[in-house]
Amino acid sequence: MSQAALDSLIRMAPVARKSAAEMVVEKLLELIYSGSVKAGDTLPTEQELSAALQVSRPVIREALRGLQILGVVETRQGGRCSVTDLKPSRLAAPLQFLVGLDHDNVEALYEARLTVEGELLALGAARADGAALEHLEHMVHEGHRLTTDPLAFRVMDLEFHHTLMRLAGNPFLERTAQSLYHIGAEVRRVASETPGVLTNSAREHELILEALKLRDPERARRAMHTHLASILRTTREAMQQSP
Repeated sequence: MSQAALDSLIRMAPVARKSAAEMVVEKLLELIYSGSVKAGDTLPTEQELSAALQVSRPVIREALRGLQILGVVETRQGGRCSVTDLKPSRLAAPLQFLVGLDHDNVEALYEARLTVEGELLALGAARADGAALEHLEHMVHEGHRLTTDPLAFRVMDLEFHHTLMRLAGNPFLERTAQSLYHIGAEVRRVASETPGVLTNSAREHELILEALKLRDPERARRAMHTHLASILRTTREAMQQSP
């Protein structure tokens, strides 16, 4: 962090004692948003931050721990904190830990997946390259072959969906979609062992691929909506069976 950035901290109003750690987090994030502190910059010492923001060092440590959980800062050798690379994949990672899947929010999860994955696929229909489509086609063929092997199918399904999420080339939406996918992973394990579920998923994967080959965004969006509607239905059924 430059001296100018540290001076900016000093000029800020003293941090209120109530929710002091949260206020420190906000002020450090303000410096990052404004560009005063950039990815890779080393932060001042705890003592310097404590003096600049007029709070105790334990408050600074608590704030830095929070920023570490968010993927904004990391501890380097010697104990100094620095700003991470701030890549979307790192910053969006905590999302899947914030929400757990239960009977009360399963509808909300799949509404979110419909919104994010449906639009991602519509974008991807126009942007997918030949290599990605070839890879997807291989996985579609594998899917039909693996309908009697739930574990192998789940491994393939993960790669299939992650490949779909990458087609649009939008790292923010891609990571959000990945996090939403993983929230329901355990219930999907139960659902995948239900007779007929994997055969239906393999057919729906094929319809998604067909839409992508046609470069048809609306058809791709509908194919994903159909697929996720099936996933929602079988997820509900699996949750009713699971303790």
